[in-house]
Amino acid sequence: MSNLAAGAAPGKVILFGEHAVVYGRPAVAAALEHGLGASAEPDDEGPTLRIPGWGKSGMVVRLAAPNKAFDAIARAYAAALDAAELGRPPVCLTLDGELPLGVGLGSSAAFAVAILRALADFRGRPFSPAELLEAAATVETVFHGTPSGLDHTVVADGGCLRFQKDAEPAFTPVKLPAPVPLVVAWTLRQGSTRDVVAGLRARRDAHPAAYDRLFDLMAQTAEAGIAALEAGDHAALGALFDINHGLLNACGVSNLENERMVRVARDAGALGAKLTGAGMGGAVIAVVPERPARVVGALRDAGFSAFATRVG
Repeated sequence: MSNLAAGAAPGKVILFGEHAVVYGRPAVAAALEHGLGASAEPDDEGPTLRIPGWGKSGMVVRLAAPNKAFDAIARAYAAALDAAELGRPPVCLTLDGELPLGVGLGSSAAFAVAILRALADFRGRPFSPAELLEAAATVETVFHGTPSGLDHTVVADGGCLRFQKDAEPAFTPVKLPAPVPLVVAWTLRQGSTRDVVAGLRARRDAHPAAYDRLFDLMAQTAEAGIAALEAGDHAALGALFDINHGLLNACGVSNLENERMVRVARDAGALGAKLTGAGMGGAVIAVVPERPARVVGALRDAGFSAFATRVG
């Protein structure tokens, strides 16, 4: 085992198709330039996990002395140790980075992949790609019950992927000629992802024809988005972001804060903007090939957190 080991993983955004993907339509997701890094070192009081950037004053998770406030994090850490076949070693793992928790930017998937890579480095034997995906799925299950596999696959792959549930193959690479410049902004989410998904399902069950038409339009937008991504056409991509956001709004998963972030980004010069992930708060993404600092500044002045990044 190494005295000091490390691993890293990017966050992710869904560029097109969130929510519609639950109903068999395609989604497009990509890894962010921003993410999380993990370092592991021997610690006689371990296994311990420190996450200084999450929570009001950071998190310190000790498996030998569990804290109910960090229960899911502790169980996920234990699952990662088991997947790495390390048992309960005397190790302290520190996770840090610029990725916020719980706003739809793939924090749980980045958590899983970064700490698994660090633990594999600590034991002196890396995971194969297939082993990493299987282990990350196990850790993600602690957070999400039955994850689709999209988040941790994109995070582990580090690229841009088209995903369609029950298709063969489920994942198809999207080839980008150059990284896509984005601004990401976020705020607190209202309720959980599970609540948002359940609310949309109830509305769709009450009006299936109307909602299936919205999902079909999202599928068409996703396919057009892939063409724009592969062509490097930022103007078309921005316009398609606006269309996809309007469809998500029609599905009832946007809220006032999402609408404010989208409007501020567009007014500050973004070519298009949309919510990403579950909605009802959380994150939005905007296509900003020029003057991203102006868009970031406008969003921060409006009271939101934001950064400029790239995908691909």
